[in-house]
Amino acid sequence: MDDDELIRRELRSAREELVRKRARQSDDPPTSTSQLPLMPERDDAFLRLALMSVEDLETHIDRLERDLADLETDIDRPDAELE
Repeated sequence: MDDDELIRRELRSAREELVRKRARQSDDPPTSTSQLPLMPERDDAFLRLALMSVEDLETHIDRLERDLADLETDIDRPDAELE
């Protein structure tokens, strides 16, 4: 799997986790942030996202979007000029 695809998968998982957390905040009374609610639709490779707060997820999503944009414009691939 290449870097682009890995970042896309993590970005998708982070966005889904953010939606779950926002929905849970509006529906449920506050719960302990140390809980790891396991749900079958979560990508096992990114379970750590379930431990992040809403604010941390938003920041992480911004970073992933920037990383993906950089990869798409070959900013972090100096060897691409040689191809």
